[in-house]
Amino acid sequence: MMEIFRILDELELLLKGSRKIPLTGGKSMVETSRFLDRVDRIRAILPEELETAKLIMAEKERIVSEACAEADQYVEHSKHHVARLVDDNEITKNAMSVAEEIVARGEVMAMQIRRDANEYADGVLSHMEIVLRKGLETVVQGREDMKQALDNNDF
Repeated sequence: MMEIFRILDELELLLKGSRKIPLTGGKSMVETSRFLDRVDRIRAILPEELETAKLIMAEKERIVSEACAEADQYVEHSKHHVARLVDDNEITKNAMSVAEEIVARGEVMAMQIRRDANEYADGVLSHMEIVLRKGLETVVQGREDMKQALDNNDF
């Protein structure tokens, strides 16, 4: 991720440090090979970043799956606990109350774990979206600048 930012910074410096062409409204000459080299490096790095995003999504799914399994196990344990305590006296009534509370807590915990896992994954994916969008915008702008320079025979 940091490599893409470094390359984008290099592209920015390349454009800012390029020689201005007089009487063209601020157009500059950029060494095409250097610019395209940076674009190629970004293209080479992006699949790694996308793979990282896939791994993060898989990790999120694993966490959610584990949380669901843990919650199910907690609920199942509570049901077994309740079944063992079935009796028509005061102990049974207390046990039913405790068991329902345990089940309710287990469901609340499972919901919180799912919510936390989804929020974490959403934050990571949001960050990745911003990084990738910024990189794409830089590439598109660079291509437009190069196309304008070629159209105006500014090379």
